Amino acid sequence: MSSGHPRLLLTGARGQLARSLASVARARGHSVDALAREDLDIAEPAEVACALERARPEVLVNCAAFTRVDLCEEQPEEARRANAIGPEILAKACAGRALLVHVSTEYVFPGRTPSPIPEEAETGPLCEYGRSKLAGERAIREVGGDHLIARTQWIFGPGPNFVRTILGAAKAGRPLRVVEDQLGRPTWTQALAGAILDALDAGARGTLHLACEGVVSWYDLAVEAVQEGARRGWNAEVPVEAISTAEMPRPAARPAYGVLALERARRLGIELPHWRAALLGYLDAEEECSGE
Repeated sequence: MSSGHPRLLLTGARGQLARSLASVARARGHSVDALAREDLDIAEPAEVACALERARPEVLVNCAAFTRVDLCEEQPEEARRANAIGPEILAKACAGRALLVHVSTEYVFPGRTPSPIPEEAETGPLCEYGRSKLAGERAIREVGGDHLIARTQWIFGPGPNFVRTILGAAKAGRPLRVVEDQLGRPTWTQALAGAILDALDAGARGTLHLACEGVVSWYDLAVEAVQEGARRGWNAEVPVEAISTAEMPRPAARPAYGVLALERARRLGIELPHWRAALLGYLDAEEECSGE
């Protein structure tokens, strides 16, 4: 890979992270090709080969995934196609010609122990989404090419996400009921995009956890979002009721404590902002885009 600003190819271009990554990378001087699902099906070897030949990237960042966690339970074959088979095909195509950066998730862990989870911790996904993402990780490692698996969690950025959903409900004046017994690190895609590029600059390989600082529940994040939206005049400060996971049953089981440990990233000099600062940055960006 050349020093400075390697050429990037992004998959899943319409997703939150890819949109932020394209923006941040171009601002840093990278040449970026970004391909959406209709441009590139990562589970089709011929399409992947053509994309690599055309773009000739030094780094391919795979942001493509089937991320609708509950729907993965109903469509396990589609989940595995996107989250396991596709990454394996990308790894084989990239071997010997490009670094593959693959974005993964805390869902590969069971999240049953109340301490941050390091990269080498034992996996044990609780749902089909997590199982398919873990299969993708394993396939990349087995191929053996140059790779970085970047696990992250609870992302919010341009496009549909939890924070935007909460603010929309508050704007409509609807009281909210939000789970308080699942903990994680809410992560702004703009900050995550910068951290991925910093990891490239640092020469990181293997597996790396990247997420914003601070640990919080979905309930606490919702309260903060509603209060900040009210301060900006976007919505009323509607009541937010804390409930348990058992009170809101979903098809897919979630890790109760999916908090990713960040020590390796910190040792590499990669630091993301605290989730509260990230939330404010995200809302500022949303305000600027909407012209409110």
